[in-house]
Amino acid sequence: MATITQTPTRLPGDQLSTWESFRQGVRASGIPWLFILPSLVVMLIITFVPQAYQIWISFTDFTTENLGGLAPSFIGLDNYRDVFEGLNVPNYNFFPLLGFNITWTFVNVTFHVVLGVAVALALNAQYVLGRRIYRVVFVLPWALPAYVTGLIWNNMWQQNGGGINLLLESANENLGTAFTTNINWLGNTIPPLDLRGIIPLLIVLACGAGAFFIGRNLQRQGLRDEDTGRLSVSRSVFGLGLLIILGAAAVFTLLDIFGGSQASNVVIQLFDRAGAPTLAFYAVLVANIWLGWPFMMVVATGALQSIPPDLYEAADVDGATRWQQFLNITIPMIRPAMVPAIMLGTVWTFNQFNVIFFITSGGPRGQTDILVTQAYKLIQQEQLYGAAAAFTIVVFFILLVITLIQNRVTSATKAYDEA
Repeated sequence: MATITQTPTRLPGDQLSTWESFRQGVRASGIPWLFILPSLVVMLIITFVPQAYQIWISFTDFTTENLGGLAPSFIGLDNYRDVFEGLNVPNYNFFPLLGFNITWTFVNVTFHVVLGVAVALALNAQYVLGRRIYRVVFVLPWALPAYVTGLIWNNMWQQNGGGINLLLESANENLGTAFTTNINWLGNTIPPLDLRGIIPLLIVLACGAGAFFIGRNLQRQGLRDEDTGRLSVSRSVFGLGLLIILGAAAVFTLLDIFGGSQASNVVIQLFDRAGAPTLAFYAVLVANIWLGWPFMMVVATGALQSIPPDLYEAADVDGATRWQQFLNITIPMIRPAMVPAIMLGTVWTFNQFNVIFFITSGGPRGQTDILVTQAYKLIQQEQLYGAAAAFTIVVFFILLVITLIQNRVTSATKAYDEA
């Protein structure tokens, strides 16, 4: 007698397994996958395969001798240890380099956003004449190639015949001012302002504020998903992990301030170079601010023009001040556009090779080097290919962490109506 096997009937309320959901999704989106396939193939060839090759190199002693076909030797994690503990390279120290890169990025992006939004608000006012002309003129720095900008500002900051020194001399002659002239902007190693004494206090304040902000969000949102009621692993692990890290950094720094704790030396060392920047830092800072703020202005302008005027009219009727309108209407409405722009600006500034390299080449004595210029020197000047591969992979994960933190803290992936 034949046995009849019946497939269990799936009720409408039953949940599909992860694999079944994936299979149904692939079947339903077959044609879109065909359109995506060429891009995936290109990404595989120009991104993923070189990245895998770079990861392999980072575990070897790859040198110029291996360029001829000689297989390198596997050395495990030695390159990664050398990256953190110190390479036999002039002016190399990873943690001050990282701290300077973080400071460079934070200061630049802050100026970019503040100037960009301020100018966009000014040009969005109804009484401003010639707004289109202003917008075109202001976009020119952003439209220029970054290496051209670097070369222009390099000439501007030269000690002999540089535009900045000539401008100061002209002001002294024509306006009776007493500016110091013939300044060696790019070569002076003496910092004009030493902030290393207050850096630990700033670290404590920043860590404390960050921990408070994250803790408040965790308390407000909870650790469970609103739709399913299940424990959100990403939210709990990421939020609590970041909270612990910030708290530990604050405690270590306080121990260093009051007791000289050995555990917090890394925290203090991280911002040693950034706490006493040379004149060259201000030179590249001005150049990069000039280069970067127009992008934020363009994004903010588009977002401002999409805000319905009725909202401001209703706020006027309710008696809201301009500041209240800015906080409760303007910022929430431009946030969905500005957050992705800030994330892009952070990555671009963190990896801003052209401005640093063409203006100062990382000088004087490596004081303006950032991670990408140091990676370039490891490859082109020192020819330490294995160490350079490990170095760039470390940089990749640092950027990944920064992006995830930005994404989580700013809720950048929320829909427009939830922002």
